[in-house]
Amino acid sequence: MKYCAQCGAENLADAVFCEACGRPFEASQRPPTINVKAPRAVLEDVMLKEAYPLVPDLEMMLGRGDEDAGLAPDIRLSGQAVVSAGVSRMHAKVFCRDDVYYVVDMGSTNSTFLNGKRLVPQEESRLSDGDEVRLGRYLLTFREL
Repeated sequence: MKYCAQCGAENLADAVFCEACGRPFEASQRPPTINVKAPRAVLEDVMLKEAYPLVPDLEMMLGRGDEDAGLAPDIRLSGQAVVSAGVSRMHAKVFCRDDVYYVVDMGSTNSTFLNGKRLVPQEESRLSDGDEVRLGRYLLTFREL
């Protein structure tokens, strides 16, 4: 068992987020990589046509966040559409390794899908230009620039 540093709740040893307050447990930090040849890339909101730039040398968390619980994803999706589409507070992460982008579902309630295929939580899935990334029912497109 492990305990949440924020609310003190007891959680299973392999928990990624606190079941009581939703705060993520600290993951082991991997050393930063220099992705010199990495293409510039964005995640684009299909409906709003809003582009969220990705930073090749950072793991970027996506979600709707929760200020009261101290949860602030790197790419904060907001609005009623995000809530009704089932986006979790800390839903998924995107990162670049060896100049290739990947997406990982963080154990979200409504799952993450890549081109219609449900991702296994905590497993890396490679992204390619034009891929559809769905957080719950919220659709984004991965674009290399």
